[in-house]
Amino acid sequence: MKSFYSLIKIAPNTLSDDNLTIGIILSDANGFRFKFSKEKKQISKSLVSVDSSIIDFLELEIEKKINETNLNFKKTTLELFDFNQNLSSSYFDYLSKYSNGILKFSKPNYIAGDIDDSQFIELYKLFVDSTDISLQKKIKTIDKVFYDRINTNLIERIKDRVHINFKFDSNLIPTITTFDIDCIGLNGAFVGAKSLPFTQSKDVLQKTIQTYISVIAHLSKEKNKNLSDNNFFLIADSPTSSKNAAELKFWNQLYRNESLFKLIPSEESEMVAEIIEKREAHRFLDTV
Repeated sequence: MKSFYSLIKIAPNTLSDDNLTIGIILSDANGFRFKFSKEKKQISKSLVSVDSSIIDFLELEIEKKINETNLNFKKTTLELFDFNQNLSSSYFDYLSKYSNGILKFSKPNYIAGDIDDSQFIELYKLFVDSTDISLQKKIKTIDKVFYDRINTNLIERIKDRVHINFKFDSNLIPTITTFDIDCIGLNGAFVGAKSLPFTQSKDVLQKTIQTYISVIAHLSKEKNKNLSDNNFFLIADSPTSSKNAAELKFWNQLYRNESLFKLIPSEESEMVAEIIEKREAHRFLDTV
């Protein structure tokens, strides 16, 4: 069985062959996989002469197409690439035209046999970004320390008092899809906390916080509670990497400007447990 991969490239200048490889798509008997380099994608945004948001849009379009194809993989003969052509399939040709030639795909390269996940990562490191993998490992280590600290200082202390690791969905709050909160209780007013590692992109952070605000507002309205009486917290450590300038600026803005929640670092997460204990907050939702 043959596998094949194609490299996703950005051409800052469509008249030049000086392209930047930002991702890879691979197909084998099990379906399709793809991976973009966050670092290379950010670099490409600073190089293109058009609105850089087009790159994010194209990534989402590719992800959507691959997910749809994988869902129907065993029911259809649909191919992402035309094996008889040097260019990508008509769909990817459309994406290239949509971006005015900024987005390009290499000719499919064939490999004998199926490719497992570790081999796919090796291909990614070889052709796209060798530093990205080590960065992700570092992020996972940072996040583990972050979550372990919250679990020790907060969750273990109040797990028998209030809801912990609770998932809200559209049945409880119609305006959202899903939202996880570390803990939430009620006694006269709400006490709750949401942990959010700032190792994620600013866009992801903003969307999560917007959903958090929606959850707070909905619960307060439903239970007829004054927003000012609540004690909601966002637990987030300040990003330390020089590559996270946008995320650091955003963290500082949240830290200085309290609104519906107070931002605290994970080292202070026991503060939430103290308030829950002092207020004698308790569970209030039927679904646990």
